[in-house]
Amino acid sequence: MNSSTRKTGNLFFIFFSIGAAATFALAAAISVTAGAALAKSKGVDVEIPFDGSQLKTPEIKQPLYLQAAGGSLIVSDAAGGIYSVTMSGATKVIADKTKVPHPGGLAEAPAGFGAYAGQVFVLDAPDGAKGPCEVDRIDKSGTVSVFAKLPDVGANKPTVCRDLEFAPAGAYAGKLYAATSGNSTIYAVDSSGKASAFGTFDKPLAFDLSAIAFASSSDSKAPGKMLVGMRPRMTGASKIGRISVVGPDGKLNTDPYLVGFINPTGFGNSPSGFGTYGDTFMIADMGKPAESGGAADGSVYRVYKDVARPFVGNIADPNCMRFVGNKMVLADPSAKGPGSGAIVVISSML
Repeated sequence: MNSSTRKTGNLFFIFFSIGAAATFALAAAISVTAGAALAKSKGVDVEIPFDGSQLKTPEIKQPLYLQAAGGSLIVSDAAGGIYSVTMSGATKVIADKTKVPHPGGLAEAPAGFGAYAGQVFVLDAPDGAKGPCEVDRIDKSGTVSVFAKLPDVGANKPTVCRDLEFAPAGAYAGKLYAATSGNSTIYAVDSSGKASAFGTFDKPLAFDLSAIAFASSSDSKAPGKMLVGMRPRMTGASKIGRISVVGPDGKLNTDPYLVGFINPTGFGNSPSGFGTYGDTFMIADMGKPAESGGAADGSVYRVYKDVARPFVGNIADPNCMRFVGNKMVLADPSAKGPGSGAIVVISSML
């Protein structure tokens, strides 16, 4: 795992991390580090010297997932539709909610994925939010077509659309990976539109899946490996969410990458130009969703010496985290209250 050395002073934070046994048992030891407060910035608590703000995008009601596309963003709206958004907030409809009614994750195809470079792919449930997910393709003219139907896994249908990611070069390359939480499955989709179950994580516990990412090739714990955000599908203990490692064979590593979160929904290394925390592993944790009565308990953590430490607090439901240039961007579907979200931008003031 990569971690940075703080360039300006030493900061210590409180963070309770819960360890998991190889069997994913819930019993855990708690480790504690001393802490310092975060500074409030436009309603979001951000560690100094960083600043938090919201893009003004009234066309987007509940930003759910986002991806960098050049120097801009492509964004899915939980209220329906796919949008292109500049970092100044200028918004353009790529496909409206009549074409993509219940989107989840989305991704722009890289060169080499058939003839589809630059086209947007989205995980959508056209028959209703609780219906089966499929992978749709949006061509440059805005036409939406079904690219891949996701097969059932046993008697379990691919419901609850989550993340969608193209793999970088390496052992996973050439595939589009889709996570459906309803059947705890990640699917691999090739450039011909053929989809197959890559890995199903329902034993001994069924896991809700949240996000897919790929560790950098220089990562010390899981070089080039797939990382998956997941949480056992049960109530009770709160900080039992984890980031797990899934090998090229689709099998879950015995030891998780990091544990001790409520619901990790986005993670990855910051760019080298991200202020005093360049090349630092960051994790967005949704906390308890506002839609189910949760407060603004979402957080973003930074990893230093293999310990996750608070970086952003007082945020509602950070559902997805990306970097655009040297800025962190979060999709928060409840930033302004249940049913009303915003795109949150975290940037260095130095």
